Amino acid sequence: MLKNYLKIAYRNLLKNKVYTAINVIGLTLGLTCCLLIFLQVKDELSYDSFWAEKEKLYRVALERIYPDHINLYATIPDGFAEVFKNEIPEVENATRLFSFGDFASTIQIEEDFYEERAVALADSNFFELFPIRLIQGDPRTALYKTQAVVLSETLSKNYFNSTDILGKVFKLNGQDVEVTGVMEDLPTNSHLYFELLGTTAGQPFNNNPTYAAFSALTYVKLRENATPESVEKAIPPLVKKYAAGQIERNTGVNYEDYVAAGNGYNYFLQPLTKIHLTSQLQGELKANGNIRYVYIFISVALFILLIASVNFINLATARSAERSKEVGVRKAMGSDRKQLIVQFLMEASLLVAVSMLLSLMLVGLILPWFNGLAQKELHLSLNVIQDLIPGLLGMGILVALIAGYYPAFQISNMHAVEIMKGKFTSSQKGQFLRNGLVVFQFAISIILIAGTLIINRQMEFIQTKNLGFQRENMVVIDRFNQLENPETFREEVLKLPGVMEAGGSTNMPGKGFFGVQFTPEGKAEVLTGKGMVVDDFFLTTMNIRMNEGRFFDQDFNDSTSVILNRAAAQSFGLNDSPIGSKIYSTVRLNGEDVTVPFTVIGIAEDFHFESLHLPITPLAIFSLESGMGLSAYLAVNISGDYLPSTLGEIENLWGRFGQNQPFSFYFLENDLEQLYQNEQVSGKILTSFSILAIVIACIGLFGLAAYTAHQKTKEIGVRKVLGASTTSLVWMLTTKFSRLVILAFVIGAPVAYYAMTQWLKSFAYQTEMNLFLFFSAGLATLIIAVLTVSYQAFSAARNNPVKSLKTE
Repeated sequence: MLKNYLKIAYRNLLKNKVYTAINVIGLTLGLTCCLLIFLQVKDELSYDSFWAEKEKLYRVALERIYPDHINLYATIPDGFAEVFKNEIPEVENATRLFSFGDFASTIQIEEDFYEERAVALADSNFFELFPIRLIQGDPRTALYKTQAVVLSETLSKNYFNSTDILGKVFKLNGQDVEVTGVMEDLPTNSHLYFELLGTTAGQPFNNNPTYAAFSALTYVKLRENATPESVEKAIPPLVKKYAAGQIERNTGVNYEDYVAAGNGYNYFLQPLTKIHLTSQLQGELKANGNIRYVYIFISVALFILLIASVNFINLATARSAERSKEVGVRKAMGSDRKQLIVQFLMEASLLVAVSMLLSLMLVGLILPWFNGLAQKELHLSLNVIQDLIPGLLGMGILVALIAGYYPAFQISNMHAVEIMKGKFTSSQKGQFLRNGLVVFQFAISIILIAGTLIINRQMEFIQTKNLGFQRENMVVIDRFNQLENPETFREEVLKLPGVMEAGGSTNMPGKGFFGVQFTPEGKAEVLTGKGMVVDDFFLTTMNIRMNEGRFFDQDFNDSTSVILNRAAAQSFGLNDSPIGSKIYSTVRLNGEDVTVPFTVIGIAEDFHFESLHLPITPLAIFSLESGMGLSAYLAVNISGDYLPSTLGEIENLWGRFGQNQPFSFYFLENDLEQLYQNEQVSGKILTSFSILAIVIACIGLFGLAAYTAHQKTKEIGVRKVLGASTTSLVWMLTTKFSRLVILAFVIGAPVAYYAMTQWLKSFAYQTEMNLFLFFSAGLATLIIAVLTVSYQAFSAARNNPVKSLKTE
């Protein structure tokens, strides 16, 4: 029986080649889109799911409450890991990880120098919580020895051409370290990021733990049946017990008064497997994903699959009159409704099966392109296909049921007597369903196109917005402070043709800034902001404007001077006469905490030193003379006409001053774009799928237009004989579909407006929601739809009316 169903289904599909081709192409494209998104979403959801006892592992993060704003940190004070382990019964174990961030570390192996950025330090028990397999070495002791390091397999092969390197000694940032282990490369689907892991054993900060400054990524392993909520409830008393004293010493304010003024520390636990998609905190090891985009892509995949399925339904309803004769004959020959339902569903299933096989092949062909677009390393191996089989079967059954529902359950319900008497006509219900589904298709297409336009407009806004400093042609040189004579190097750089200015800083926009606390003169409250240390030339190099006062200057002793941004001046209540005001801060100098009275010498215009996702917060800029930091970066403002040649000259200079250290630089403009990597990647993917959605919708519209033109062949012939022009006939055939697209715009535009308004809320600074973009999306969709229909309409209108009148 099954063989008979398949044979008849095959013959019916082969008999109607155009109808079959349209459905197969649409379903193949829709399924391809779904498979690509499924692979990406599967990868996003798999982050950190491979760790043993992952359900017990959590990262402790911090919600730091300030009187006027809130910051969320992935790092917490380094002293709390031991406290949590010893004083919270639910915590079985705790470990810390210290990231070097984007700092370029120098590795010296004999006479060769290398640069490595993926460097971190970990406690000796790190491998107890994160059991990374060691190819060489013992994970229980690998991080116990002072100056021990564990290299990744890739790094050990790059540096030593071998993994058998236990006991090898090399220099890391000038310090001798010993290889005590070689670990497998970390999977890419982990929020952890390091290739060289040092030890915290013997580090000076272990002797003087802090409970107020944020420096350590802290992970805890909970005991069986322990809940994160119970651990979170146990933390506040420990904060008061251990942190209150340090806070009072640093601020000179009683802890209760400090809290009453609006300061607070809310520690919370993040499940390890949810960090990648739900955590966007300051101090993350690397850029995480975003659960919002996972939901968006899943929705897009379902919508595109529905659009493809709608094509099948629309063509089935359009052909219902033609299929009714078949149903009438079958029923007259004794077929019952159940057999007819199975037959129609078999046809849909056969179409879906062919489309599924084609989509698998298509995914294999375009996956390298998609990986480049999504910045992933996805692959379609046999193991992956085996994992996909349940999903593929479920998807295939769902599509077959959606696509085959109307012909199976509606056409099969026709009465044989009426059909055989020729009384059956395409019902109003069928026409209403077709029109509704066309509106649905194009409403989704308009939503996707409008969303794409808004995302691209926001990305353009980010790239062109005045950030308050110069980012074009700004070259940033790493490890400036590690030169033997950094100031002499800067002066030599200034002599090069094309170099406008050059200045050093501890931080660069987008790289993260340290926290500082101030007490304004004559006031008791403690105010908090971000801080950076610069030399006398950095602010002018970056073209940062001064609103009042002066820059740091070689002719002044600026060791106790500070420049505030406008946001800090307002926060500190220094709006009227800020220049010359005293603000007090406890800073660490020569290993000791010292309260220093800083004099405000200038108020800088606000500039965006952090992502545009965040509002501008108070910033204090200290002079290099203060001794609070070193110039890790040298910013060089180069004329665009001399850029390539000047870079070569700077590299030659580095060779003279750098003591064989690798020359490392980046373009500030390119680096800042990485802050919006998720949005850029998602925008590109959404653009591609929006185009695909409208292509699939137009494929279905093409089929409907062709069938409508075929149905109206005789009418067109009569009209032409009576003098109708080709233009009027094309207009007659396209008007109906144009009205449907306009209705789709009326429905889709408000939905797109609401959705993109919500998306833009993730940015503190956003582009205007220009209504013209939504009309552009609607107009583009209308033009594409009209062109699609017009082709069929024009072909039908140009036919010889004599042939048209002979069709019956």
